[in-house]
Amino acid sequence: MATIDGRREDALGPSRGMGGFLADIFRYTNRPLGRLLVDGLLAARALVFVGRRYVCPCCGWRLRAFTHGGMSLRVRPSGYCPRCNSKARHRRDWLLLESNTDLFAAQLRLLHVSPKYSLARRFARMKNIDYVAGDLEARPHVSMRFDLISLPLQSETFDAAICIHVLEHVEDDRQALREIFRVLKPGGWTLISAPIRLDHPTYEDATIVAPADRLEAFGETDHVRWYGHDLADRLTEAGFTPELHRASDIDEATKERFGLLSDENVFLCRKPHAH
Repeated sequence: MATIDGRREDALGPSRGMGGFLADIFRYTNRPLGRLLVDGLLAARALVFVGRRYVCPCCGWRLRAFTHGGMSLRVRPSGYCPRCNSKARHRRDWLLLESNTDLFAAQLRLLHVSPKYSLARRFARMKNIDYVAGDLEARPHVSMRFDLISLPLQSETFDAAICIHVLEHVEDDRQALREIFRVLKPGGWTLISAPIRLDHPTYEDATIVAPADRLEAFGETDHVRWYGHDLADRLTEAGFTPELHRASDIDEATKERFGLLSDENVFLCRKPHAH
């Protein structure tokens, strides 16, 4: 089965030059001293990029430009936040969570699948959240190891779940969705995002296994599908009531202010209350 933690760039940014060398430090962020070191390096870099043009909602930093990720000092439009290393998708998801969920106000238990550093560093500190983060491998803020298609968790024990750009790596994504549904309490919600082409049906082919062939077919060497508009059907089959939040509905001023892209379509799904 494909790993659920995605490309290295998702968490760290591209590994090139000095930025790539310093980005290797991220591998130690599952250790307390490693987290302190990384956070200190990011804070120092953020000072170089301080400004008023953009705002990162994930950390609140005001900046003049985004970067190439890792510890890079190169500028990249709608790239990574220099302070918390959030990608455009993470900033988009944060804003969606703020405006459409109770994550920042209610007392709840949150399951975070394959946690991204920019989000996990904040969630782990929020006093209203009982935060559980898991992955196949030890990673920053991971509190337990698990396979998404067979979660070692009791049914109906979480109020919310976050699964950002994970399912495109999972061969049996329908089973993964059933597992997320199972561990949520009735009335609970989950944020599901993945690369989605709304003008196509989902494209997958289990015979495509070579990294180069997957890159050509699915856009990344470790992706196993391109999702289409029918992702909503898979979510419904798992038991959810899905609601699509289209990137095209975000106004241009918001996209510019927070460095968002125009292709990050996100599903916010509810588990129906028991009758």
